Amino acid sequence: MNKTEIITKLEGGREQFLDAIEGLSEDDLQQPGVMGDWSVKDILVHVARWETELVKLLWQASQGQKPTSSLVSSTSVDELNARWYQESRARPLRLALEDFHGVRTQTMRRVEELPEKAFNDLHYYRWLDNQPLWEWIAGDSFDHEAEHEAQIRAWRAERGV
Repeated sequence: MNKTEIITKLEGGREQFLDAIEGLSEDDLQQPGVMGDWSVKDILVHVARWETELVKLLWQASQGQKPTSSLVSSTSVDELNARWYQESRARPLRLALEDFHGVRTQTMRRVEELPEKAFNDLHYYRWLDNQPLWEWIAGDSFDHEAEHEAQIRAWRAERGV
């Protein structure tokens, strides 16, 4: 996938996700049960947190540094999710929404700054471990959003909201 395709996916994925939450009240956004005990707000925080780690990884890569973000951590995804959920449960909805929107701006900026070769050349960054950079980007941005968007749409259909 090239830079233009990634940017298109980032924009389209975000539009679809926002469409999935459009019209929900503040109370709806904070109701548990969308994904286990998680509310839409918790999912917003979760998606933003993983994308923040992606932004950190992209910035470190652009500086020629080996990434230290949680995306390359030995800590399991489940452990990170549980820890971040506990840390952010009391985060106000307004701030969760600001984080969610703000991190995408940073992702777009980082993607736009990278050279075209960085996205598909498995040897461009030594730490890629035979996975193209675009897959790292997809996994913690538009693919991740799509996963949770489907859960939100199913929850809305079930509740009739």
